[in-house]
Amino acid sequence: MRGTSRVFALTAALALGLTACGVGGAAEGGKPVEQSVSKPTEKPAEKPAGPVTLKYWTFSPPEAGLKAALAAFEEANPGIKVELRTFDEVGYHKRLSKALDDDRADRALDVVGIHIPTMTGAVKDRLRPVADWKDKVGGDLLGELDPAVVKQTEQAAKDGRLYSVPMGSTAGAVMYYDAALLSELGESFPTTIADLESIVMRVRKEIPDLQPIVFSGEPRPQEELLFTIAGQTHPTLSDDLLAGRKSWKSAEMVSALTAYESMFDRGVLARSMLALRGDGPAELFRSGKALFLVDGSAQSSMLSTSYRKTGRVSVKRIGAGPFPTVLPNARPAARSTAEVGLAVPRNSRYVAEAATLIEFLTVGDGVSSWAGDLTMAPAAADFKVESSVFATQEGKDGYAALQELIRGGGSLNVPDEVFLERAEGDVILDVARGTLTPEKAADRLQEEWSRSR
Repeated sequence: MRGTSRVFALTAALALGLTACGVGGAAEGGKPVEQSVSKPTEKPAEKPAGPVTLKYWTFSPPEAGLKAALAAFEEANPGIKVELRTFDEVGYHKRLSKALDDDRADRALDVVGIHIPTMTGAVKDRLRPVADWKDKVGGDLLGELDPAVVKQTEQAAKDGRLYSVPMGSTAGAVMYYDAALLSELGESFPTTIADLESIVMRVRKEIPDLQPIVFSGEPRPQEELLFTIAGQTHPTLSDDLLAGRKSWKSAEMVSALTAYESMFDRGVLARSMLALRGDGPAELFRSGKALFLVDGSAQSSMLSTSYRKTGRVSVKRIGAGPFPTVLPNARPAARSTAEVGLAVPRNSRYVAEAATLIEFLTVGDGVSSWAGDLTMAPAAADFKVESSVFATQEGKDGYAALQELIRGGGSLNVPDEVFLERAEGDVILDVARGTLTPEKAADRLQEEWSRSR
């Protein structure tokens, strides 16, 4: 990663400033917004005769970090101001699609944040391909990013083109732990399911009022856990299933379902925890009522000093790491997702300046400002979060371990949402409850998958 202190030669220098406002959208549910629209005419970028104001819309990262990053950008580029609008994720998809369809010059957006897995296909026709503007900044912009994250971002379009530059990624499932309590027990972070089982049995015997492990029993988190286990021995299984390269009845899938079921049968994971929903598991963990939390990497904000200042966590020291390996000859794994990308709309009036802002926020000095909340692992290949961000050494070491997982390749952490809702989620939960064998579950999944095709 490198600094981008480029100053545009413009006719007047602007006083530093930043316009930002938060806007909430209507409920939408986070699914892609497919619309039938004609491809807009791409307008040539203007050559500014004076100071430029970029219009930047996004839903992530959090506004506080972005404000700090944009203030630094404006200081480094006194000929450019940024008008930021941040939105709640729900409803943002529809609102952005409507704004991108507006051809009025005074309404044109210059930089937009998109949720890469769910929004790329819906809005790509109203975005400039990255290849059309990446050379407007010095250096090799894409070469300074994690290649795996760039590839995921490109694949989201399904036409072989890249429409946004990824800011960062998330992964799941991973595990968080009460570091102080684990130390009191004289135990180390478990690396195998046998290690975890030993600790769970001790806790149930010695601290009966404490939940050993909490997790969400909703279909999506359980699907994530199942394919975390699968990825420990077959990293691309999830991708292969969704692409039709593997059968849901394959030996690899039956093996993963069997390993998943065994954690409940052995009592490592309590079936009673399947009743937990939403933020319930994390709240139990943050309040000191559980030793371990199984969740996604977006919960890494708990590892930060700033999060501790909110007063929402009573656990003194929190660490993190990969979910323990379950099968023989397995390696730690987690499916990852390129989450937020920055794109230049086709009707942007200031393409070169927009490209400079994107460079600053993805591989430049702006990364350290927004990355401090730890909800995304930055896509910048050589970026490391400053030590001062972390509340404890366990948090720092844990976040480094999660970054390694995210950059480790494997499958995309994006299921077929329709299939998950219609069949897959129920089948997985039936295996967890012990009401369906792994073999019958695999047969049913293949049958439902074939029917839906």
